[in-house]
Order: sequence, then C-alpha cells, then structure tokens
Amino acid sequence: MKIAVICSDERMIQVYDNLSRDFMVDRLDAQTDFLNLPQYQAVIFPVKGVDEFGYVRIQEQAIHIPHAFYEMQGKDCLLFCGIRNAVLDALPQRKIYYMLEESVIHENAVLTAEGVLNELISCICKSIYDIQVDIVGYGHCGQVIYDMLKNLHVRVRIIRRDCKKEGDFLPVRDWETCGDVIIHTATGVMIAPSRMRSWKNKPVIIDISTPDLIDLKAAHEEGIPVIKAGNLPGRFACISAGNIIAECIRGKLNNGK
Repeated sequence: MKIAVICSDERMIQVYDNLSRDFMVDRLDAQTDFLNLPQYQAVIFPVKGVDEFGYVRIQEQAIHIPHAFYEMQGKDCLLFCGIRNAVLDALPQRKIYYMLEESVIHENAVLTAEGVLNELISCICKSIYDIQVDIVGYGHCGQVIYDMLKNLHVRVRIIRRDCKKEGDFLPVRDWETCGDVIIHTATGVMIAPSRMRSWKNKPVIIDISTPDLIDLKAAHEEGIPVIKAGNLPGRFACISAGNIIAECIRGKLNNGK
C-alpha cells in the first residue's frame, strides 16, 4: 500500500515516521509539486486540513493544493484529516476524520492535560498548592484535567452550565467568586464580559477551547490575562501526539474500515 503524509509540523512528521515502518509512505512538504505525484491508496492531511481556498499550512507556509490533485488521486483514494473540512467534505473520496475517533479523543485529552499543567506552572508566581483552579466545562479534556489536578491534591472546582451544586461542582449561575486560575475548556460562551467585570480578583485564564469564545478586549480592559493555549499535544508532546494519530490510521488501513 502506498500512502502520503502532508508533513506540516513535527507531529505530522512523526505520523510519517511511524507509518513508514509498515507502509510505503511519501513525505509531502512545502517543496512538493502536487501535480506531479503518483496515485495513492491514502493521503493523510494535517489536523486542520485545508482552508476554504485550498491552502494548507506547512511549516508556517501557506501551500496551495490544486483541485486537480484530488482528481488525479481517483475516487478510491482514502483521505484522512483531523477535523471536518468543507473542502474535503465536497470531494467524492471517502474521508476519515481521525481527531473524532474516540481513542484519539481520549489519548489527546491526556496529552492536553499535561500541556495545561505546564502552562499552569509557567503562568503563576506561587506553588500550585497555594491556588484555587476553576475548570470551565466538563467534556473530555475538562474531565481529564480535573482528575489530574485532583490526583495532585490541587484545589480545583468544575464550573458547568447546569449541574447540582455539590462537592467540587458548581453551576455557572452560582459562580460569583473565581479562582486564581481559570482553565477554559467549554464549547459555548460561559465567561461573558459582564462576568469578568463582576470579579473582584483578577484571575489568569488559560483558554484551550475552540473556537475563540472569550472577549479578549473585555479581558484586557479588566486586567485579566488570557493565555490562548491551542494545540497543546502538538506543542508539548509532538512525538506522542503523532504516534496516537498514526496508530489510529494504521488500524483503519489494516482493517479496511
């Protein structure tokens, strides 16, 4: 089986290295002529795939992938991408979005939690045992981050849109006093400008959510620093993150699913 990996960053280079143990793999990069390539059984795109104009980010460069490339690959070529992508969705080839696979979601949440701990230690001027941490949202990442901090005996609360006020869990309507650090993982707006203005203390917000949901202008006006901590697995654990993606893809290719 001959496949190709678009090596946009260190994480995708690790995907290439990992899969090269079992498959014939071409490494596509910023110097690749996408109109002079063989047909592949599978092409693996970076997590975000291509933008609406057909450009992919490769080592900080915007590289255009012409539509003719997809036509040349044929309808039997399997396209792997991290998250759903409008350009790829419109193509006739079968698509698999590896970041939506349950195994990848869980393992990436663990790497994300480890990256959050790094950010947390870096952004405070005291011990993590002397602060209160509020986690906003309780999805995959929120749960893993909470478990990690609890195991480290850090004072931590979970702020949810709707939950019973019990133990470490607090509904957002009762969230009047914030912690020293807020880890924002929610997928909906839960930290409105009015809430930031109501806080007497000025927390540090570590925002790992996608899309951007925090009003940065309002936060700046209130003296609240916001650390936009995106792609933590790719930044802090690119080899592990690449191996997680590669193992998911290997399983799909070997099982024909």
